[in-house]
Amino acid sequence: MRKKRNPQCSMELHYVPHEICSQLSGISQWLDAHPQFNDWIYEDLSSGDKQNTGRNGLSAESVLRAALLKQYLNCDYDYLSFVLMDSMLFRDFCRLEPNQRPSRSSLHGLISLLTASTWERINNCQLMTAKDQGIEKGRTVAIDSTVTESDIKPPCDSDLLASSVKEICRLLERGQTLTATPLYEYTHHNRAVKDAARNASTLAKKSGISIIKNCCS
Repeated sequence: MRKKRNPQCSMELHYVPHEICSQLSGISQWLDAHPQFNDWIYEDLSSGDKQNTGRNGLSAESVLRAALLKQYLNCDYDYLSFVLMDSMLFRDFCRLEPNQRPSRSSLHGLISLLTASTWERINNCQLMTAKDQGIEKGRTVAIDSTVTESDIKPPCDSDLLASSVKEICRLLERGQTLTATPLYEYTHHNRAVKDAARNASTLAKKSGISIIKNCCS
């Protein structure tokens, strides 16, 4: 049996003289001002419930607040389960009943049922609130384009050429299946190009010349 919200839970958060308490209080008030969120979450959870019987599970309101708390803390489900057992502040924020101690697997299973369309609608409401309060107009998007080191092999001209020939051969093979009779004849050069690319790389290493170039330059 699942509810949309726990009406017996207190609307006030456990007071803690800290900035986190103030921030969570503001988030909680904004969620209370949009009760339609609980209806959207309840629909997502109902699609995943096999039957509407048994003991009371987390309400739709609690699942939404737990999902937002996970993002706020930037933590995994194991740590989220711990804080919801240990912290009165976080338990009050998620509107949990006294006997509710959600496990890691339970939190993961419920939060994963929330669909992308539901999150999009919640995000749109958040953006509208930000516009009304003059916080954000939503006209620009900040994208992090910081270059970081990775284990991916940098592209070189010989490898790019070999990949291009391989893709052309693949498209030619697909084109032959579009009609009952072949429309053209062609010869595969995959092996020859692969050997040439390997020889070019070996020659560059022996001569001490780097053939790796930035493909974007």
